Order: sequence, then C-alpha cells, then structure tokens
Amino acid sequence: MYKKQDYLKLTVLLFFWAALSFQAAAGVLRGTIIDKQTKEPLIGATVQVVGTTFGTAADLDGKYVLNLENGTYRLQVRYMGYRDLIREQVRVGADTELNFEMEAVAEALEEVSVKARKNMENERMLQMERRQSMVAIENIGAKEMSLKGASNVEEGVKKITGISIASAGQLIVRGLGDRYSTTTLNGLPIASPNPDNKLIPLDLFPAATVKNITVSKVYEAGSFADYSGAHIDIGTKENTGGDFFTLGFNTGGKFNTLGKTFYYSDKKGTLFTTPNLEDKSVLSMGKTEFREYARKKDLFGTTFAVRDKKALPDFGGSAGLGKSWDVGNQRLSLLASFGISNSRQMLDNGYVRTLNAEGYNLDEFSYDSYTSDLKIAGLANLGYTFRQTDRISYTFFYARNAIDTYMQREGTDAEGDHIATSNSIFRAYSLLNNQLAGHHEFGKRWTLNWSGSYGITNSDEPDRRQVVFFKDRNTGKLTLYKQNQTTSRYFSELDENEGVGDVRAAYRFGESNFIRFGGVYKSKKRDFQCMNFYYDVYNLSPAVENMYDTDGYLNQENIANGLITVNLDAQPRYTYYAKNDIGAAFAEVEYLPLSVLMISFGLRYEQSQQWVRYWNDGGREFKARLNKGDFFPALNIKYDINKSSSLRFSVSRTVTRPSFIEMSPFLYQESYGSAYVRGNENLKNAYNYNVDLRYDLFPQGRGDMFSVTGYFKRLDSPIERTQEAAGGSVYHSFRNAEDGIAAGIEVEFRKELIKDVRLGANASFMYTNVKLPDEGVYTESERALQGASPFLINADLSYTPRFNEESDMTLALVYNVQGPRIHSVGIYKTGDIKQETLHTLDFVASYAINKHFSLKAQVKDLLNSEIRFMQKIPATGSRELVESFRPGSSAEIGFSYKF
Repeated sequence: MYKKQDYLKLTVLLFFWAALSFQAAAGVLRGTIIDKQTKEPLIGATVQVVGTTFGTAADLDGKYVLNLENGTYRLQVRYMGYRDLIREQVRVGADTELNFEMEAVAEALEEVSVKARKNMENERMLQMERRQSMVAIENIGAKEMSLKGASNVEEGVKKITGISIASAGQLIVRGLGDRYSTTTLNGLPIASPNPDNKLIPLDLFPAATVKNITVSKVYEAGSFADYSGAHIDIGTKENTGGDFFTLGFNTGGKFNTLGKTFYYSDKKGTLFTTPNLEDKSVLSMGKTEFREYARKKDLFGTTFAVRDKKALPDFGGSAGLGKSWDVGNQRLSLLASFGISNSRQMLDNGYVRTLNAEGYNLDEFSYDSYTSDLKIAGLANLGYTFRQTDRISYTFFYARNAIDTYMQREGTDAEGDHIATSNSIFRAYSLLNNQLAGHHEFGKRWTLNWSGSYGITNSDEPDRRQVVFFKDRNTGKLTLYKQNQTTSRYFSELDENEGVGDVRAAYRFGESNFIRFGGVYKSKKRDFQCMNFYYDVYNLSPAVENMYDTDGYLNQENIANGLITVNLDAQPRYTYYAKNDIGAAFAEVEYLPLSVLMISFGLRYEQSQQWVRYWNDGGREFKARLNKGDFFPALNIKYDINKSSSLRFSVSRTVTRPSFIEMSPFLYQESYGSAYVRGNENLKNAYNYNVDLRYDLFPQGRGDMFSVTGYFKRLDSPIERTQEAAGGSVYHSFRNAEDGIAAGIEVEFRKELIKDVRLGANASFMYTNVKLPDEGVYTESERALQGASPFLINADLSYTPRFNEESDMTLALVYNVQGPRIHSVGIYKTGDIKQETLHTLDFVASYAINKHFSLKAQVKDLLNSEIRFMQKIPATGSRELVESFRPGSSAEIGFSYKF
C-alpha cells in the first residue's frame, strides 16, 4: 500500500497530466445579450450554432459563454418576444467576444408574458444571487457540491467560510457552537431528531436531493431570531427545465476496511428496519413483575454475541425524475428523487486515556471499532404555475440514517483492573417533512407569500449492549466481570413534531423600494424516554474463550432457570416531555435614497413560551418554564462602489434560547461512554449583539470574485456547558456565563488562472473568549469557546474543460485545514484537551461522455490523516497525547445515465 506521500505525488501527477492531455485547440465565444432599447440583460436568451446542438443560454447578467473549437460558424440568437438574430462567418479563436442587441417585436409582446425561473443549482446563478442580495450571504449549489465531492449537506457546508463540524456532527460557525445556529428546509424551520444537539444532523440530506445551501451569518427581521452563528437554509430540488429521468450507481470503500475482518453485533432484521422491544408494556411493569416476565420471554430477540464477515465494497444508487405538463395556459411540474447508500468503516488501534492533574494515568484503553451505516432519502416536489407569475408547490421529504457500531476495548480502568469490553450501539434517525407554499403577485406592486410545514422526527436507540470481562495480563485469559450493571442493555426513543405557518406580504413603492411585513407561528413538541436493563450474572462462572461467543452463557435459557436475573431500571427521571410555542410578527423597509445605496431596517417581535416536564432523582414531578417576549431589530446597509464591488454593513440583536435537554434537570447520559448531563431549570435566554462589515468584488466576465468580512459579537449571559462536582464525581451541566465575545476576519476568492483552470479558497481567522462562573471546578477562569478553531482554510484547484455541448470533464483537488480547538474543558487543575490541527486533501474527477452518460471518481483523505487529542499538564507544562485514531482514506467510482 502506498504511503500518504506516494498518494499525494501520484494524485498531483495524474491531475496535471490530465490537464495537459486535454488542452486542445479549443476556443471560447463569450459576450452579452441585451435589449436594444432598454439595455436590460435578456436572461435565458440562447446562442446556437446553426445546424448543430451546440448552444448556451445567457445568465442573470445577460452574459453567455460558448466553448467551441477554433473555426468559423453561423450563429443564431433567439429570445421569446424578440426578433431572431443571425450572424454569418463568425470566427472563433482562443477568446472571442461578441455582443448582441435584440429588438422586441411589438405584436408579440402584447400576447406573451414571460417570467424566467432560474436554475439555482448553477454556480454562476448562485453567485449572481449572492451579488444582488441585500445582506451578505454565501451559498453552494448542487453542481459545486459535486465538483468538490460533497455527498451530503454536512460535507457541503464545511466548504463555506468559517464553518466546521466538530464531534458528533456539531456545527461550529465563527467559533459559535450548535446552539447559536439554525437550520431551515426551503425557508421553514425543521426539527432535530438528535436529543443532544439543537440542529438536525446535516448528513441526513444527500446531495441528490439538494438544489443549494444558502448560509446567512447576519440577521434579517423576516427570520426567526434564535441564531447568531448562521442561518443555514437547505433548498431541495425542483423541476425548472425539461423532462428527464436519471439513474446513478457508485461503489467504493475505505482502504483500511475493504476485505478486512469486520465485526458486528447480533441484530434482528436489517438496517432498513429499527428493531425494538418485543413488548413495550414491560416499561410500565414493577420490578418483581418484570423479572418474572423476563424469565418467560425474550425481551429483545437478540443476543450479546458478535459475528464477523469480510468487509465488502460500499454501494450507493440514486434515481431522479422530472416531468412537466401544460394544463391549458398553466404549467404543472413534478420532480422526484431517491437515493440510498451504505458504508463501512473500521477504526483500528484507536487509543484513549484519562490523566490527572499531575499527568498520571487514571485509565487507559486501546480500541477497535466497526461501523456500518445505511442512508435513505426520498424527495417529491409538485409545482403548479398559473397567471405567469403565481405558483403553488408541495414538497415531501423523507430521510433515514441507521448507524450500527461495534467497539471492543482493552486496557486499565480507574480501579486498576485490566479489562476488556464488548459494546454494541444501534441508532436510527428519521425525518418526515411536508411543506405547502404559495407565491402570488397582484399587479406590479403587491406580492404575497405563504407557507406551512409539518415535520415528524425520530431518534431510536433500541438495543445498546455491553459486556465487561477481566483479562489476565500474563495469560490473556478472560473471565466474566460480575459487578452489578456491567452487563447491560439500554433503550431510548425520541419523538418530535413541529408545525409552522408563515404569511408575509411585500409592497413596492417607487422603482426599487419595498415594505415587507408578516406573521409566523411555530409549535414544537418532544417526548423522550430511556431505561436500562441490568443483567445480574453473579451466579455464572462460564469458561470464556473470547469476547465474541457469548451465546453459551448469556442466553435466555440461563435467564429462565434463574442463573441470570434481569432488572429493569425505568425510573420517572429517565423521561421528559417538552414544548415550545413561538408567535412572531415583523416589518421591514428596504429603501434606496441613492441608486448606489440601499438601506433595510426591520423589527421583529417574538413571544416564546417553553416548558419542560420532568421528574427529579426522588421521582417528584416538576415543570420548568421560560416565557419571554422580545424585540429584535436589524439594520442592513449595502453600498455599491461600482458595478463590480460593494460594501455591506449589518448590526442586529438576536437571542439564544436554551434547548429542551438543557432546561431539564435530570441525569441523562448522551451515549455510551460519554459524560452524564444534568440540565438546569434556572437557565435564562442569552442575547447576542452582532456587527458585520463586508466588501465584495465580482469582476465582470469569468466568475471571479473576492470577499473580505470583519465581524464582532458580544454575547450577553451566554449558555455554556459546565462541569459540576457532586459526591466526588463530575457531571456536565449548563449555566449562563457572565459574557463572551467572538470576533474575526473571513477572506474568500475565486480566480480563473488560465482557460478552464480555477483556484478557489476561503479562510477564517477567529478570536473567541468566554468568562466562566466563579464557582465550579474549572482550571481556567476564562478561555476560548469550546469547539472554536483560531483558523479554518478551504482551497480547491479545478480543471473543467468542455469538449463540446454534450461532453465535459472536471478534475479537482480539494484541501481543508482546521486549526486546533478545545475538545474538552479542563477541571480540577487539569488542562483543556485540544484536537490538533487537521489537514485533509481530496481528489474528485468526473467525465460527461455525452448528454446521457457520465462517470465520476473520487478519493477522500489522500493524506490518511490521524486525528489526535493532546492535553496540557499544568503541573509540568508538558502536552500529552490522550486520544488518537485514523479514519482512513477512501475511494469511490460511479456512473449515471440520463434518459
């Protein structure tokens, strides 16, 4: 197997060999198509080589680019309602410019009204949207996601300036954690099935269903005010063009996993289904009744045994359908998309330990883990266009992620015993979302938009299993660890429903001034319960050959004959119910006092009512409430320096509300092996004061751009995860800190170096600081925000030649570096644990052979990077390794066919 240096050299050589090989005597014809009288750009006007299928369409600026071989051509320019243009003997060389002015046909204009619908998957269209936006936004479309090898939304947002993904999929924006951001689907809020995070797991959304991702890091009054990091809107696909049907298939795998022995826990069914308790009525049984029931009936239908097989390649497939119908003078369009993929990953020779303040080991383990996952997503969009400008659409979206992990650990625990553990975790996330939306225009002044959604999310962990063994240091012999609660199962389920209704109107006065106003109501409800099943194995003395074959002694027969007693721990404190209702109204004015100056001021009022019903450790019921009404102002100013460059200034006030789990003061374990968490019913809202200044430059022509942003955020009473001490043990909780700040600079550019070769990069440099409560067990009184890296860099170098109208190729190297960040905060004079700087490099290639058939290949993590965590020891000043693992490089090939 190649070393990582060999991978890098080989990839770079292949990249530039391909670039040189495809440099042929190709030319390019570019220019602008405008109305002869008004000089306005004609969006969608076509330029075509007469007698061929070679052609292109103008973008939002009326610009077109047509790649042709050097030669002489006869061109035709067409646009509905305008006279066709014919140009004879047009000579095309390396870079030829030809502009067109089209003349309207009066009689045609009386009969035809055209409203162009933009293809918002295209990078150029999104860049135009970004340039024209009143506020500073960033976006990435389906085509750019494909170019950069992003297979889902989580991988896509990591390519955007100032965004990184921490452990467990937590989104970090400008150093601010998960609680400071919000996610919407087609502009409407969407609930999270993850009990630990505010945001929905972004890897639920495969690239095959996504039109684009838009990220706004500044606040507008038309949005919910519960964010200071970013508002991430996931736009799903819709049919804006002709009919189509596509099929795609891909295969690949991790180099460190393919063909290796792969361990997995005994399971009932497959990853397509969620196994569950055979009879949920057991959850309400008393202890004696449950013990008798467990003796007579198998509770889960699975065992503690572990199987093995050879790891096969990963597979994935997708299908897409687009169809439109003319219904009288109206238009009905349908888009449907479905994707499925599975993957396997083995982490070999992982290492983790816990140190005390002096740097001595408290525990130390090596581990191997084996993870299989299955991702399914389906999308349907039905749109009906009438009166040329009005549209009603319905969107259905379903996604499911099932993750099955087996981990074996070996090492020394806190008591000094040498142990080996066998752990199995299955978790399934699912989302079902329905949306109905409408857009209506009344004359040239009024527009009305309405929308509603209802979503159901679930998170199930139906059968977590653990078995612990003593392991003799000299002989390696295993014996069953008989301490209570070491052989166990865990069950949890979360159900969350969210409904949203939104109505807003806009009135245009003058040529470009607007008044917008509206109201919205959101209601979110969550039910959560979990419980433990402890196996008393004191009466067992089995001969243990290995940790995998447990069926000979951990079986239903020994439960039935009394050698094993199963105890149910289903206390009221393991359950909570929560609800949040928000009613809001807003108004904003967008005014142009000068043709180059645009000012938008908005004010939003939100009345939030939130409660969490829970039981304390003694079984007493409580209800924590947080009811608050607030005004949230937002001022956004845009100044156009010239046609290519602009300045944007934003200032706003937003809120950070505590999540359900943060308000519920019962002891809860997020996942196996993680710290315990206890919420705080006394939490209050945190408020954020945000200032942004941004300069954008979009040179005319080739899609180049440059942007620089400076920002400052003052956090008033920010909610921070804390460490608390009780009874000699430590658990996590949440408190309102005194205050904090986050400031930084973001830079982004894209540049065409030579024909078809482009370089893009973005970088963020951040400073964060939070002052912690005086009481507590922290080593430091202030620190950087947990999860915040001082710098983030993304870069990509791409070669994208177009051979003819039907054939093109893409080769891209995609690089990312993520600076060091606090993974775990130090307590009791121990230092913070930091993840070290991480570098990754991916290679992506695609080739469209013709308009039907295309190929794609990619290699991820060419550097085969190791993820390392270091802890500072204040007593000695040294830095010690406390955890490391290597996810491994992977490769994938695929093809798609469009009918």
